[in-house]
Amino acid sequence: MKILLVDDHTLFRDGLKLVLQKIADDVFISECGACADAYEIIKKNGGFDLILLDVGLPVISGLDGLQEFRKLDPSAPIVFLSGSDDQNLIRKALDLGVMGYIPKTLDSEVMLQAIHLILKGGRYIPDNILLDSGRENHSKFALTSRQGEILTLISQGKSNKEIAKALGIADNTVRVHISAVFQILKVNNRTEAAFTASQKGLIPPY
Repeated sequence: MKILLVDDHTLFRDGLKLVLQKIADDVFISECGACADAYEIIKKNGGFDLILLDVGLPVISGLDGLQEFRKLDPSAPIVFLSGSDDQNLIRKALDLGVMGYIPKTLDSEVMLQAIHLILKGGRYIPDNILLDSGRENHSKFALTSRQGEILTLISQGKSNKEIAKALGIADNTVRVHISAVFQILKVNNRTEAAFTASQKGLIPPY
């Protein structure tokens, strides 16, 4: 597994690398502190499974450099790293289609779960980052295929363990997916999620 880590704080990179090494036995991490350097790394060693990109990089920010990353390595999921919880920045990042927004203050275990979720095709938004009621309704429908499967199973009354067994994924991954679904649907529990999914036509009728 190949991961590209782009952050200008060496100490943070060192700490995050220790977390990333726990993802799998064969993790290979490329790292640098600027977009320009990252572009060169991709040109030489493209085909990354994940790109972790600091939003607030000097010279070329993560936001400004996003399109170039997509051009150079179009299949790699991109996740923003940030020390900011500014709602406008978060909304902009999500509107740009990144697969996750990970605060640098996030607990290492939660961060690891979030990265696992993203690698499995999910999208991660922290629980404490709520989309306000003024967002367009399309945000409610921005479910990945995996999240849609889990939402259907939730609506069938399946427990986390039953969902994990049915989909062949870990219990922790199910929990992170469910948290993301609650965020997207703007609900607080499974009952509300099932009701909202039914009302919005997000699950097959029974």
